[in-house]
Amino acid sequence: MPRTVHVVDDDDLARDVIASLVATLPGVDVSAWESAEQFLAAAQQGATPGVVLLDLNMPGLSGNDALRTLDQNRFPAIIVSGQGQITSAVESLKRGAIDFIEKPFTLDKLLAPLRVAFEHLDRNLTLDQQSGRERERLETLSDREVEILALLVDGMTNREVADKLGLSVRTVESHRARIMLKLDVASFAEAIRMAVLAGIETPG
Repeated sequence: MPRTVHVVDDDDLARDVIASLVATLPGVDVSAWESAEQFLAAAQQGATPGVVLLDLNMPGLSGNDALRTLDQNRFPAIIVSGQGQITSAVESLKRGAIDFIEKPFTLDKLLAPLRVAFEHLDRNLTLDQQSGRERERLETLSDREVEILALLVDGMTNREVADKLGLSVRTVESHRARIMLKLDVASFAEAIRMAVLAGIETPG
């Protein structure tokens, strides 16, 4: 699958030069954007996740402004800054940017930050896919199973859950077994972990 790099720069020449430079990398698709506003709108509307080469100093939203709202899990950013902008570039790192590069730069200068950014992106997309699969499995639980799971997450014992819901302990144990089967987990501790991460609550 091709990797995607988004080049965001208001300067036409700089944008074209950077995009052309990145396009020489094998297996990389490049998209170019003339403003942070344009790119952020596309990102919110489903643009392909990828690394963002984000110019620091732009009219309207600056690179640092864009970092405030950018989903950096799906769009890890490398800040591209002019000379003399080190203080602002350091602020970019505090806001989550992977790295910053001073203009002008060579392809060799870009390779290491790109590698780190793509590793960051791959890790986050893998976690998103895993979380998505876990959410799908949680959605297969009945309301009663969700209720029992939530009470067990709260630290109740099988006996306490049974007393609270007017059930027998054996019935609660049967529900626990079905919960584990539906969630495809080897231990109930794993079921608890999934429920906690999903923020599962008792229905109604």
